[in-house]
Amino acid sequence: MNKISAFVLSGLFVTACGSSVKNEKTTSTENASANSQTSASSPEIKIESSNSELNNIASFLSGTTPISVGDFSTAFDSPSWKSHQATLNSAWEKALIEKINPMREWSKTEKISKKSETLFYPFSGADFLHLYSANQDYSTYYLFGLEPVGEIPKKENILNPSLTSNILSTIYKSVDENLQQSFFHTKYMALEFNNPILKGAIPVFMFFMNRMGVELTSISPIAFDERGEIIPAKDFSKGVRIGFIDNSKNKELYYFSGDISNVGMNATPGLKNMVNRISIGASTMIKSASYLCHSPQFSIIKDLIISNSYSIMQDDTGVPYKFYDQSKWNIRHYGAYTQPITVFASRLQPDLKSAVAGKEKPLNFRYGYNTPPNLMVSVRK
Repeated sequence: MNKISAFVLSGLFVTACGSSVKNEKTTSTENASANSQTSASSPEIKIESSNSELNNIASFLSGTTPISVGDFSTAFDSPSWKSHQATLNSAWEKALIEKINPMREWSKTEKISKKSETLFYPFSGADFLHLYSANQDYSTYYLFGLEPVGEIPKKENILNPSLTSNILSTIYKSVDENLQQSFFHTKYMALEFNNPILKGAIPVFMFFMNRMGVELTSISPIAFDERGEIIPAKDFSKGVRIGFIDNSKNKELYYFSGDISNVGMNATPGLKNMVNRISIGASTMIKSASYLCHSPQFSIIKDLIISNSYSIMQDDTGVPYKFYDQSKWNIRHYGAYTQPITVFASRLQPDLKSAVAGKEKPLNFRYGYNTPPNLMVSVRK
């Protein structure tokens, strides 16, 4: 979940999603269009057009100038928004130099082979920034975290001058750490993601997706049934499907909020089936995951990752090195593995340290908690 914190299992609900939404009827949400039916074995992503209202809201949050302001002119003319834009332009330029462009170049040079169009990112939170910097060439993304899904920011709130300061300061506080570092802090997210005016992960996704240059097409609430199929929902309490366009190609992102510990997997009908289905043949990404896969309480998700993934891109917070059967994986190491940061000192892996020594390839961007960073790419033989 991209967080440095003690992990609390109580009060959580996680869902992992399948690669499709089954039997979905067209639904309307504020500022959002509907998702279409896709297939788990052969995903079919609906051809959707850019949604100007969603993109204008995203531009307002992220400080970018929209193609056409339409009836949002009052919001974009605000001195507060122009100051917000200047601040974010500076922060974004720094992020481009230090992480986004280096990750994109690394991805091109160190091309990770893939078996499907599915990218599986457990423990992600709302981290579209690092996800898309390193893995832009997939069609379907599945992300999971503890952060509430939230809601689409209301147009009337965006246009209300008395709320501008609250909205802009909240979104800035919500994204600043992910921009400056490589993860979110739980204690800050708990506050910022529950703001009554700007709720949950959806605004953060909208911010980063806009800044990363993609166009939003739809934002729809989803859940899952006992069979593990994704289904339409009446609200965003369980999950969200975000449709978007990149380089004229329709893509989709699924985010579910909750608990993928053993407790969550065993207590929620359909959850394990969903995770199993989407992870088969998928490319998996793990970063800043609080070493959860090192804990016996997360053995189910750890076993599914190592059993089903075609490739795994992770730092040392992911699946412990001892679970990688060397006869089944081709493994590349990047950066430098020294030791976990102090709060996770007990998660030191001597076998990883020995395996990495002298074999590391250069890594010129931060990935996870450590500086210098470590990154391991494993591809199934």
